[in-house]
Amino acid sequence: MRAKSLILVMSLLCISFIIASAQGVQIKSSASDVLYRGVKNPVSIVAKGNDGVMPSISDGAKIYSGKVSGFDGQYVVEITDPDVKSVKISFGEATSEFKVQGLPTPAITIGGYKVGDEVPVSVFSKSAQLDAVIDDANFPFKDVKYTVTQFTYMKEADGITSSQLVTGNKIPADILNDIKKKSSGDSITFIGIKVSTPTGQRNAPGYTAKLK
Repeated sequence: MRAKSLILVMSLLCISFIIASAQGVQIKSSASDVLYRGVKNPVSIVAKGNDGVMPSISDGAKIYSGKVSGFDGQYVVEITDPDVKSVKISFGEATSEFKVQGLPTPAITIGGYKVGDEVPVSVFSKSAQLDAVIDDANFPFKDVKYTVTQFTYMKEADGITSSQLVTGNKIPADILNDIKKKSSGDSITFIGIKVSTPTGQRNAPGYTAKLK
């Protein structure tokens, strides 16, 4: 009985990339094994003898004819409900169910240096800004962009810590001057980072690195 329950649970967990084959129909996502919020997801439907049949989709998403640059597929799916966990695409009597997930968490870099890296002070003369990037090799939509819209710099002087709120992604001159006064091995910290994404504003993890 336990074995049957385990098989059932595993089957439910593997709904993210199901290809329907009823009546010679195949429905698949052309970009990934999931559908993402905030982007146009390419979907391919291969069918024989179903001319004129239009696909349908369950609540929380919409499907229409079209192409997504760089991918195969003759249909586009957009997720419209921010809370939906999965959607079903139907074509004739065939149905595929796909898991839905949000866009990857933003990763913050300065001049290409990530959290925890040792950052040369000279970097701040070349790239005086915080960048939000997608650090997920499995995410297929390389043209999706994030932008830092706000951050707070933590300043330490004479044992006293203060903060400076900045709007936008540019590091202002007074903060740059403070950073350039630091010594090798000193840390820099940015917190309260907000990022603009295709699905709206999100909070990003803080950025801490050592200077060298």
